[in-house]
Amino acid sequence: RGNGPISAFCHIMQSHGIDVQVDDYYEHAMSAGGDANAAAYLECTVAGGTYWGVGIDPSTTTASLKAVISAVNRALRVSR
Repeated sequence: RGNGPISAFCHIMQSHGIDVQVDDYYEHAMSAGGDANAAAYLECTVAGGTYWGVGIDPSTTTASLKAVISAVNRALRVSR
């Protein structure tokens, strides 16, 4: 268990019945400069399955949280 914003976000989702855990993480700037968007790629385990999520935002933290949401949404689509 981590202690950063991604871990806290996953913990909140778990408290609402969504079993999500981040297994791998990669991020990079999409261009040069201080106003560049960050792209975050996360491999997550959601309800026992492995799913990738991608998030893009000027904030690396927000990009990461969007990537968690992306992985969870993908898992929910597959489970329907």
